[in-house]
Amino acid sequence: MIAVLVPIDGSAHALRALDEAMAEGRRSTEPFSLHLVNVQQALAGVHVKTFIKRETLEDYYREQGNAALAPARERASAAGFSVTVHIGVGDPGEVIAQYAAQQHCTRIYMGTRGLGSVAGMVLGSVAVKVVHLSTVPVLMVK
Repeated sequence: MIAVLVPIDGSAHALRALDEAMAEGRRSTEPFSLHLVNVQQALAGVHVKTFIKRETLEDYYREQGNAALAPARERASAAGFSVTVHIGVGDPGEVIAQYAAQQHCTRIYMGTRGLGSVAGMVLGSVAVKVVHLSTVPVLMVK
């Protein structure tokens, strides 16, 4: 079985990575599983948990994650793919790499960010972290 993970942050780059992953799924003669992951940064602050209930934070993370995932879910559904979705909270690079390992994903398709000419030579910090932490191949899609 081929299990592909696509991190979704709501960007056009992430949707292009999804398109590439779905193209692989259409070519595959093996069973194909598509995982979409959105990672929310934990709200930081000394007193955040003092003033906001845990359930309220969880609702917030879920709402934000579902909003970011919605276009990708619709695109995958329109193309005939069923997806498994996950909304994580924490460091995006760590959450993505851990999820890929836990779900036995065979590869990760990640979008890059549109950067200027000099900055464009360097991958974004999340992508670099995923590449370093992942135990499976990471395909960067521009």
